[in-house]
Amino acid sequence: MNAPQLSLSRDSRSIRKKPWLVRWKGEYNPITDKQKRYSKSFAKRKDAEAFMALKSQEFDEGLPRDQVNLTLERFWEKFERSQKGTMRAGSFFSYEETYGRLKTFFGAQTCIRHIRLEHAEEFLAQLHYISPTYKHVKKSLSDSTRNRVLRGCKRLFNKALEWQYIRVNPFDKVKQVKPRTQPWHRMSPEEFESLLNVTETIQKKAFYAIIYGCGLREGEAINLLWDGINIDFDKNKITLINRPGNIDLPPFHLKDHESRSIPMPGYVVNYLLQVQEQAEQDCPFVFLDKARWDRVKAKWRRFQQEGIERKWDSKQLHGRLLAQFKRHCRMAGIKTTEKLTVHSLRKSWACNLADNAVPIHTLMKLGGWSSIETCQQYYLQSTDENEKKAIEGLEKMMRM
Repeated sequence: MNAPQLSLSRDSRSIRKKPWLVRWKGEYNPITDKQKRYSKSFAKRKDAEAFMALKSQEFDEGLPRDQVNLTLERFWEKFERSQKGTMRAGSFFSYEETYGRLKTFFGAQTCIRHIRLEHAEEFLAQLHYISPTYKHVKKSLSDSTRNRVLRGCKRLFNKALEWQYIRVNPFDKVKQVKPRTQPWHRMSPEEFESLLNVTETIQKKAFYAIIYGCGLREGEAINLLWDGINIDFDKNKITLINRPGNIDLPPFHLKDHESRSIPMPGYVVNYLLQVQEQAEQDCPFVFLDKARWDRVKAKWRRFQQEGIERKWDSKQLHGRLLAQFKRHCRMAGIKTTEKLTVHSLRKSWACNLADNAVPIHTLMKLGGWSSIETCQQYYLQSTDENEKKAIEGLEKMMRM
């Protein structure tokens, strides 16, 4: 009763254009005490035999004998439910964006079994900006973004493979490309001082200082609390830990979930002490004012009411950080054709430590990196700067 019972037969009637029939039975249903019957017709016997061999292999590998025409939309619904609460907001957003791209290209009602390698390659070849901010930018999507979408597709379809909805992951053989490096601007201490001089508020000065002086990520800095844990003035240390959400306070999850402590330079301590003196009551965040905190609270309540707490991430706290930073850089007279963002302050911090011969494993620990390859770029940039200084020194000698 449980055997697939694959059979091949020929319909001798002349009206049949595809006389060769492959028949098989589905899984036994104990409720109905029946098995569904399936068949597929072919014009040529060799095609029928090839299909029969493929079906036999699928059955041997444990794939379901009943045909399941799962659509892309239905698969996403299953994936979303199964992964609820198991991944961070950033990861979920990435999957959600990937599904959105797949749905736009293939259509929500496309059966996932019908997506082949050639379709996967066509999909990746046409990737473009989807954010309204960048839709009309005259440049191609970055290699890193393409690789990120590819990784998301592979993971999504691997889950379909695990659930036995497909036999082969269509994205499995597609290779990632080596990202083209984009030069970023290393901010010198002199430029950073100019940046601080034009920054209007002590709170924003301290925000820039804590990234440039302690190497925090933007999300790590914006989530600091006046709780006696994150900032220790007695030991001049910042301690970053994961924070579960509650009714009043949204959650914060560190990248790679690894807690760490970072020593604070004296100027960072001084800025934070000034911020603490001016801190408004009933605002637990170091770098949020009362008005901004009220908006964040309202948004967090809405997330809870709608049951989408897992979608919360640090971007809900940010505001217009990048726009403000670029304005301050222009005011400070910092001109560059290289990439310059708030994250450049963290990268500059890493290069400054590399310049001061801090061991690479120490830099990894302080910066919260899990990959030594990530840290090596800062030592390479440090080497480039030292080589530049060496050439400048030789030129001065020749002018003497």
